[in-house]
Amino acid sequence: MDYAATRKNLIEKTMAGFGSEARETKEMARLFFRLLEQKLDLNERDEPPTEEEVKEAIEQLKDIGRLSVFATISILPGGGISLIGLELLAKKFGVKNFTFVPTSFRKKAKNF
Repeated sequence: MDYAATRKNLIEKTMAGFGSEARETKEMARLFFRLLEQKLDLNERDEPPTEEEVKEAIEQLKDIGRLSVFATISILPGGGISLIGLELLAKKFGVKNFTFVPTSFRKKAKNF
């Protein structure tokens, strides 16, 4: 294959990948909205959710992402140490409230 055909093929694959990512992101946004709607019980109430309810719901949505990273890293050899290292590194660079540990695991850790 010549250079132009190879580059054209690469560009087409890249564009298809972007299209796929856009569709997946749109679907994830729908899923998050449904989860947020359910968490805040929006269909069954007349008054808007309180600021505290919204904060709790958003924290729950963050936990979905945290759980996937937490579970993936935790099953790797040395994963627990890696999680601690990432959090310490983030704190060293001034990133506040950075954690991959889901809320429910943090609550359990405080009770030990």
